[in-house]
Amino acid sequence: MSRRRSARSRASLDADTKTPDLAFHAFGGHLNTLTNKEKHEINEGVLHVLSEIGFEQLPKFLECFIDNKTITKKNNRYCFGIELIERCLTSTNNEILLYRQNQEDYLSLSNGNVYCGTGGAAPLILDYKKKIYRPSLKKDLLSAARVVDKLDNLSFFSRPLVLTDVSDPDLMDIYTALISLSATQKHVMTSVANHRTVEKLAKVCYLLAGGEDAFRKSPFLSLNINFIVPPLRLEIEACEVMKESVKYGIPVMANVFGQRGASSPVSVVGSVCQTIAETLSGLLICWLLDPNSKVICGPRSMVTDLRTGGMAGGSGEQAQTSSLLSQMMRYYNLPNSSIAGASDSNIPDYQAGYEKALTIATSAQSGANLITQASGMLSSLMGVSLESFILDNELCGSVLSSIRSVDVAALGNDLESIKHVIMQDKHFLGESDTLKRMNTDFNYPKSAKRLTPDIWMKEKDNIMLNEANKNLEELLSSNFESHLSEKILKKIETDFDINLDVIYGQSQWR
Repeated sequence: MSRRRSARSRASLDADTKTPDLAFHAFGGHLNTLTNKEKHEINEGVLHVLSEIGFEQLPKFLECFIDNKTITKKNNRYCFGIELIERCLTSTNNEILLYRQNQEDYLSLSNGNVYCGTGGAAPLILDYKKKIYRPSLKKDLLSAARVVDKLDNLSFFSRPLVLTDVSDPDLMDIYTALISLSATQKHVMTSVANHRTVEKLAKVCYLLAGGEDAFRKSPFLSLNINFIVPPLRLEIEACEVMKESVKYGIPVMANVFGQRGASSPVSVVGSVCQTIAETLSGLLICWLLDPNSKVICGPRSMVTDLRTGGMAGGSGEQAQTSSLLSQMMRYYNLPNSSIAGASDSNIPDYQAGYEKALTIATSAQSGANLITQASGMLSSLMGVSLESFILDNELCGSVLSSIRSVDVAALGNDLESIKHVIMQDKHFLGESDTLKRMNTDFNYPKSAKRLTPDIWMKEKDNIMLNEANKNLEELLSSNFESHLSEKILKKIETDFDINLDVIYGQSQWR
């Protein structure tokens, strides 16, 4: 078919060519491999675990709730009352908004909305040119946040690596939060090891927001809290972190990491049942502290390669497990997150591509609100790659495009267009709607290749990974300049007795 160049096609160049934010139009939840009957049966199992099997220890701040209905003691274990569970599930905050630092744009964790982002705690980072892994450093977190801030299909920044060049755990948590908040305006997720650190982070957030009330209304930072040691053991210090987060109005990512066949049952149904029960215990704790607290449930039942004991995060079994967990979260109508994209490959190659595509697409189709670890992670979460952020951004864009809602109301105009075209040009290339939708309805890759065989034979080294490395270098070529003012950065230095020059370099922000 020839390319038509007529007056009508030239006029159509005036059409709106603004590319939409695809991430804000992706809607999942259409993949349902569980019947309603099966969901009810799993729910009955979840209620049994919570109300009859229970947990082996309890944080002191929950002891005041021990009675015959709220929290009961059975066989020296602590159980939640059925009435409490039902009240919580019917009245909990299930329309949570996570904001950017501009306090205007937000992620709406309801109705199956799907967003992709980063996550993890990798101690290693891939040096692509040298083909080696080295310890991850403060400068790497800064680069990661800067890169993700520019990628359209990644909607939030959950710290993907740990700072191996900061030995003090409290200081590492402070630096991690400050680097992230100063290098990206996207919603930031991080973690703390000590509950006393939560107040410090809250003060930073209040400062950046212009006051406590402003942050509570539009929170742009939330905390990943792994409050459970499976099976069914509450981690006391992490529960204290959760308590402080609720106190200061910081959204809680109530995450649970069990392993099928190790710390949860090997069968997928048993593992899902235990993991959901453990996750809901975090929701119950926060609800008891404050019924209006913002809690995002993060059930993660991880698959283990039972031959070696290592993770199998890119397996079909992991995709299925994560899908069932997301389906159950939608059954409860709870804001939720899911891990996907945790490839077992050590480099962004074919294995990484198919493992990430499988798990991310399945989680998205199952209706996970937040898909963490969807970008950058390799080597079973032990390694991170900056090039992979570039590649996975394109992968996530394709996944999000596949689940975007459609405008059936436009069919009337399309029928008129069909009538018009068959009487004249016999093709739609010259239609004004074609150019308009070319720039709004399609996601075009920057690193992926769509070459004819003859061009490919001339450019064999023009591979996707090399292109990603080139795009990465362009993104990081300029000196870093934070969106935070020098006044705020100086106040943070003074209030927390830290030196930001060790992160940014004096010339880059003063």
